[in-house]
Amino acid sequence: MRIKQISVYTANLEYTGKAYAFAGGRSHQVFETTVVVLATDTGIEGYGEVCPCGPNYMAAFAEGIPSCLSLLAPSVLGQDPRDVSVIQERMNQALTGHSVAKAAIDLACWDLLGKATGLPVYTLLGGLQSPSMPLHRIVPLAEPEEMEESLRLYRAEGFRHIQIKLGHEVEEDIDLILRLSRLKQPDELWIGDINAAWRRDQALRFSKAIEDVDIYLEQPCRTYEECLSFRRRGKHPVKLDEAFNTLNELQRGLKDDAMDAIALKVSKFGGLTPSRIIRDVCSDAGIPMTIEDAWGSGIATAAYAHLAASTSPRALLNTTDLHNYNTLQLASGGPEVMDGRMWLSDRPGLGVTPDFTLLTMRDVYE
Repeated sequence: MRIKQISVYTANLEYTGKAYAFAGGRSHQVFETTVVVLATDTGIEGYGEVCPCGPNYMAAFAEGIPSCLSLLAPSVLGQDPRDVSVIQERMNQALTGHSVAKAAIDLACWDLLGKATGLPVYTLLGGLQSPSMPLHRIVPLAEPEEMEESLRLYRAEGFRHIQIKLGHEVEEDIDLILRLSRLKQPDELWIGDINAAWRRDQALRFSKAIEDVDIYLEQPCRTYEECLSFRRRGKHPVKLDEAFNTLNELQRGLKDDAMDAIALKVSKFGGLTPSRIIRDVCSDAGIPMTIEDAWGSGIATAAYAHLAASTSPRALLNTTDLHNYNTLQLASGGPEVMDGRMWLSDRPGLGVTPDFTLLTMRDVYE
């Protein structure tokens, strides 16, 4: 099996709510996603999707991903897509950094590997360990009344894991969490996501003021060092996200005892090939994970869901259903969601098929 053609498509995904807002005045309504199709000499196609959460969240620019793919294409054309580590190494030799663009090709290779073997990707990643995965639902930053309304709605839909975006003035966020905490139920897991907005002194003030509230605090400060300082002095468990972009950075965090949990965003690390290593290292170290991605439709959701499904329940904190955050579904066959949990089919590969009528062709490489 050889890759004979790479096709690149884009589409705009519109958020279902009024605005997807988080700390630092960042707010987005539309996200540009990129879909890669790898065609092989056997007639089988593989699909991958990546979608940064706007231009100011991670080191990835959605409009630049097709350009990165133009540089990566020659390094993978003619290669066997089933050799996922070989493909990853060839991409790293061709282009430094830009893990998100590499992830699009990597996901499509895993889809092809599954289809070639007749197996779902979760089997290839270690086997089905979490058939039913707990979901968290994100409450975007808004006025307290709107956030409280969102919380009640998501609970009514069956979600027991709630991620609350923070990033007002610290005193306002203190009042917000104290207000919302009156609604918290014993079986719920809450995460307050600051998205790196606070100084360490602000994070400490916040944690002290709400020390009786059972909640994780996610990425409270901009830098790893600031988060580590807070972790050693704060009152709440710490979940890190933006602080880690490589395995080396994660290993430093484990050595420093810097976190209680992490967010593993598959595209940020370069796809499933590097992410399965991150997953296994965290699992072995006893660090639970939210396995997810920055944004995306059904293909991206299916990819990280397969990684989550092949993760021990002990190591899986939760995942999310990003494909349901959009008004548009770009693929059929995506994960099913009910009562705050998610399931995958046992179809080979990622189990999804793009709707090409909703995609715009950008480039073809042969």
